[in-house]
Amino acid sequence: MFHYLWLLLGLRSLAMGALHPPQPEVVTPLVAAALEILADQVSPSQSTLAVMDLTQDAEHRDHRQEQLMTIMLRTLGSEMALRTFQKPPAEVPAKYVVFLVNSAQAFNTLGFHFTDIHSTREFNFLILLTRRMSSRAERLQVLRDISRTCVRFHTSNVILLTEKKAGVVLVYAYRLFNMDCDLSVSLELIDVYENGLFRHGHQARSFNRGLSLSGCPLQVSWYPLAPYVSFIGNSSDAEERAQTWRLTGIDGELIKLLAEIFHFRILLEEPCDKCLSPDIKDDCSGCFDQVICSNSSILIGAMSGSHQHRSRFSFTSSYHQSSMVFVMHMSSQFGAVAQLAVPFSIIVWLALVVSSVLLVLVIWMRHRLVCGQTDLARHALQVLTTLIGNPLEASSLPRSGRVRIFYAGWLLLVLVLRVVYQGKLFDSFRLPYHKPLPTEISDLIRANYTLINQEYLDYYPRELTVLTRNGSKDRFDYIQGLGKEGKFTTTSLIAPMASYNMMHWSTSRLTHIKEHIFLYQMVIYLRRHSLLKFPFDRKIKQLLSAGIIGYMVREFDASQYRKPFEEDYEVSPIPLDSFCGLYYVSAIWLSAAVVAFILELLSQRISWLRRIFE
Repeated sequence: MFHYLWLLLGLRSLAMGALHPPQPEVVTPLVAAALEILADQVSPSQSTLAVMDLTQDAEHRDHRQEQLMTIMLRTLGSEMALRTFQKPPAEVPAKYVVFLVNSAQAFNTLGFHFTDIHSTREFNFLILLTRRMSSRAERLQVLRDISRTCVRFHTSNVILLTEKKAGVVLVYAYRLFNMDCDLSVSLELIDVYENGLFRHGHQARSFNRGLSLSGCPLQVSWYPLAPYVSFIGNSSDAEERAQTWRLTGIDGELIKLLAEIFHFRILLEEPCDKCLSPDIKDDCSGCFDQVICSNSSILIGAMSGSHQHRSRFSFTSSYHQSSMVFVMHMSSQFGAVAQLAVPFSIIVWLALVVSSVLLVLVIWMRHRLVCGQTDLARHALQVLTTLIGNPLEASSLPRSGRVRIFYAGWLLLVLVLRVVYQGKLFDSFRLPYHKPLPTEISDLIRANYTLINQEYLDYYPRELTVLTRNGSKDRFDYIQGLGKEGKFTTTSLIAPMASYNMMHWSTSRLTHIKEHIFLYQMVIYLRRHSLLKFPFDRKIKQLLSAGIIGYMVREFDASQYRKPFEEDYEVSPIPLDSFCGLYYVSAIWLSAAVVAFILELLSQRISWLRRIFE
């Protein structure tokens, strides 16, 4: 009987438990603030979140910290996938990581290893300090120590939460520079969570709050290469380098714009060389050494994101691209006026001149024998008139039948020559003024062109390569100075070659072959794991989408808007520039006609001039 009585009491207890379920765990203000930050900034865009429970001694767990973590897991588990850790992993496990720590020593147990892959990923830390501090000084000291560890992990997107005894949650972030430009961690109170509400909007406590360097100076190294980086004035003068308006070009204007956005001052170093090739044995200390070994923080000047030195730096996202090409000198095969003589060969022109002279002599001799007097200049003018297709006066026509047959044969001959000349003249207008150039890299190699370059290239024979430390401008000057005397080439971006041609528009004959080597992505080099990388990346993408960088490119890089090279066999409309020789000759004839007309009018009043025309 008593056995059934205990069974009934057990069933009553279960029924009462179903009617009155256990009370849910109370969400502390610290966890509530963290959940609201995650709901605003992480849940809408991320599907995975890492949560780490860290203590100074892994064997002795913090009971309150475990309760807070349990509450977070139950709340967030339905919204995204969670990866939990109670021991520090070797690498940062996700883009967004939540840390629950009870001391700075617990956070210092982390020892993340950053590889090349991790250097291109931006991490965001939300750190909850679970232990309440007895004083403000102690709380700030712990948060400062944690922030220093975050700097060691190359992470600036950090939000720190700490709870006061009154249940008020303080939201902190850190800055690297103070107002005195001392490189030290400075805490900044960005928001307060009280009575279930934040005081400010979610932008105030955003992970990407925007970087500000408080007007502090950053040393900038630069490789001079127009139109990317140029300097107006004497770049060796420190006083002139302090005037940043003298720095110009695509990279120069971009770094000045970034300095204005992120509030830092540019300390411009002296121009440097790339010193690319280790095969040249000298004491060259180039731009890369200034960033690696010296105090320089930024390197500009047409830097490549795919260069062999990229593993030693952090670099921004690409803001511009250009093609690397082989540059060479183009030799002219005829001038603008000489192009008018191309339709006929030398033999045809010689036969035409000889026949015209003979015709003048025959007419002169006939008139001398028949009439006893003759005018050689008049006869030459008649032959020239018929040669270019103009008719003669009726009084000038011969009266003899045999002579008229001879004259008709001459008119038929010059008619055929004019038709043939006009037909072939249109073909000559489509011919370039310059000799055909190699169109592929293999053509350069077969023609034994010597490459003058700063380093050996995998796609060009070493025995045809001459190494030099000279920059693009010096190599252009050398190839331009040699002209037709040698077969030399060099590599360059299209934009520097176009800029050189514009600066030396009257003398430069440099061009590039049709086959491009590769597409060159422009970036800004920074120090390895620099905290400037990701703020620069975001701002560069904004400037690209807004068209501001495109405006800079349009202002400085004229090669982007030139007509591309056309195939030699491709038939294209004849440009007006091809008629420049014809215009020149026509202008001479018209000028002579105008002068003759004016002189003829003046001869009506001037007696000696009238005698000349008579």
